Amino acid sequence: MISYFKKFSKRRIISYTCLFFFLLVFALFYFFSNSKPTFKEITNRLFLEDITTDTLSLHYTLAYPSHFSIDSYSLTLPRYDKDTIQQSYSKIENSSLALSNIDISTLSEEEAYSYRLLKDYFSRQKQGFPFLYFQENFSPSSGIVVNYPLLMAEYTFRNEKDITDYLTLLADTPNYFDSFFQFQKERFEKGYSQATVSLNEITEQCNTIITQKALNENSHFLQVTFDERLAPLVEDNLISKEKADFYQNKNTEILNHILLPAYENLKNNLLSLHSEEIPLAGLYKKENGKEYYRWLVQKQIGCSLSIPEILRKLESDFEKNLYEFRNLQEKVASYPNYENYILEPFPLSDRSKILKKLQQFSREAFPSLSDFSEQTLYAAIKSVSTCMEEYTSPAFYLIPPIDDFRRNTIYINNRTTPEGLDLFTTLAHEGYPGHLYQTVYYQLYSNKNEIPLIRHIMNYGGYVEGWAIYSEFYSYDYATKLYPEELQDFYSLWHKLLVCDKKLQLAILSILDIKLHYYDDSMETAKDILSLYGIEGEETIAEIYRYVLEEPGNYLKYYMGYLLLMDIKEKAEILMDSAFSDIKFHEFILNAGPSDFENLEKRLVEKYSSPENNQISIHLPPT
Repeated sequence: MISYFKKFSKRRIISYTCLFFFLLVFALFYFFSNSKPTFKEITNRLFLEDITTDTLSLHYTLAYPSHFSIDSYSLTLPRYDKDTIQQSYSKIENSSLALSNIDISTLSEEEAYSYRLLKDYFSRQKQGFPFLYFQENFSPSSGIVVNYPLLMAEYTFRNEKDITDYLTLLADTPNYFDSFFQFQKERFEKGYSQATVSLNEITEQCNTIITQKALNENSHFLQVTFDERLAPLVEDNLISKEKADFYQNKNTEILNHILLPAYENLKNNLLSLHSEEIPLAGLYKKENGKEYYRWLVQKQIGCSLSIPEILRKLESDFEKNLYEFRNLQEKVASYPNYENYILEPFPLSDRSKILKKLQQFSREAFPSLSDFSEQTLYAAIKSVSTCMEEYTSPAFYLIPPIDDFRRNTIYINNRTTPEGLDLFTTLAHEGYPGHLYQTVYYQLYSNKNEIPLIRHIMNYGGYVEGWAIYSEFYSYDYATKLYPEELQDFYSLWHKLLVCDKKLQLAILSILDIKLHYYDDSMETAKDILSLYGIEGEETIAEIYRYVLEEPGNYLKYYMGYLLLMDIKEKAEILMDSAFSDIKFHEFILNAGPSDFENLEKRLVEKYSSPENNQISIHLPPT
C-alpha cells in the first residue's frame, strides 16, 4: 500500500494542546481601560490570555514565561468549561470591537497584514459557534487519548520547576479526562454520538497505551522518557542524584496509581454511553452537518471556496495528473531494464545524514536561515514508542517554543514509514525545507521584524501543510541528485512519476472526503471513487472509509493547501515576470507566515502589481 493511504493525521502535534477551537480563540474576557490601546497592546494581551489558559499550552509556547512577564500561573491541564464556552462569542465580539478602533493607516506594513488576518480570523471563528457539538475530542487518530501522553512524553525539563510542574499535571489527568468526558456526554445527549467502531478503537487504545506489565518492567515510554529528561539536569548539577531518584519514584507512583486508573475509568465512562450499535455516518446526515462541513473545510484550508468549487478543482486536478501519469509510465517503460533501476536501494539510509543532506540541498532554492541568526539548530529524530505506532501518523514534527526554537524534534513511526526514498521525502516534509525549516524561519523573521506575537498561535492548516506537501514534492529533485550523473535522467523521470502518483492519491482521498461528508456516505460510493485509482481490496477500502469519516476535512487541508499554494506561485511568476525565481517566491511565502490564502494572495498582488490589477483569482476549471 502506498504511503498516502496510511493514516495522515495532523502532524504538528502541539496543536492538540488547544483542544476546542472555541478555547483556541482567547478563553478569557478581553477588557481594556478607557484609554485607547495600541494594536501591539491588544495583540499582546490576546496572546498572553490565550497561552495562559492552561499550563500545557503555556509550556509548549514559551520556554521562559518570566521573559514575557508571566511570573505565576495555575498548574492545570486544559478543561472543558461550559460557562466559558457559552461566553466566548461575546468575548470575541469585544476583541473585534477593540480592533475596529485601530486606525490601520498608522500601522507598519507587517502590523497591517496581521491586522487583516486577525479580523478575518475572528470572523471565521464566530461563524463556527453554532457548531459546538460537532467537535469530536475522542477521535481514534487525533483525539486526546493518543495525543495527551505524547505531549507529556515531550514535556521539556529545563529546570527543577519544570519537573514538579510536570508531575502536578500528570496527577491532574483524571480531572482532565473527566472534563472532556462530560462534554462527550452532552454531545451524546444532543444526538452527536460517536460511532461504535470508533469507540472500539478508543477502548483498545485505553487498554494498550498504558499497561501494568510495562509499568512493572519500568519500560513504559512515560518512564523511559522521564528518565531521559532528568539525566541532563543531573549532569549539569541542576538537581542532585538523590532528587532525581525521588522524582523517578514519584513519576512511577503517579503512572501506577493515577494515570493507569484514569485510562481505565475513561474507557468505562465512554462505554457507558453506548447501549446500541451506532453506525459511522457522513456529516451531511446531522442537522446542519453540511453547513458545519463547509465551515470546517474553509477554516482548515484557509479559503472561502464553496464545497462544489473545491470538488471541481480536485476533479480537474485528478484528470490532469492521470493523463500525465500515463505519459510518464510510457516513458519509464521505454528505458531498457528499467525494472533493475527501480529495485536499486536508495543511496541514503541514515536518518541524520538524510536530514543533513536535505538541509544542504535546501540552500539552493530556499532563503538561508543564517540571514537572520547564527544560532545552531538541533534536530532530534526519534521513533514513536511501539505501543503507540498503531495510533499515530507516519511522522510528525513538534513545534518548539517561540523563545527556544534551536531544539527541534521529529518523530518517525517505524511501522508505517519505511526506509529509503519514502524516509527521505518524509524528512523533507517534516524537516528541510518543510515544517522545521518553515517554523524556525518564521520565528527568526518575526523576531527581526517585530511581528505581533499573536501570529504564532493563529492556526492556518492549509498554509502549513500545503507548504510541507510542496516541500515533500520538491525533495524528489534532490533525491535524483544522489544518484550518479549517468543515471539521473532516468531517476528524474521515475521520481516525476512517483510525485504524480502521490498527487493522484491525495486528490482521490480529498474527493472521497467531500463525497462522504457532503453528498453520500455509502460504502458503495467509497468503492466507486477509490476504484478510479485502482484500489479494490475490501480491507483497505474499509480502513480508508473509516478514517475519512472519523477525520472530516483532514486530507483537504493537505492537498487543497498545496494546490492553492501552487496557484499563488503561478500568479507570482506572472507578476514578478523576469524577476521571478523559486528562492524569491519562497522568501515571499515564508515572510508572510501562516495565513489564509485570500490574504496571502492579496499581499502578493499589493507587493508586485499596480492597484488596478489588485484582483484575487483562485484558479477554477470551467463548470
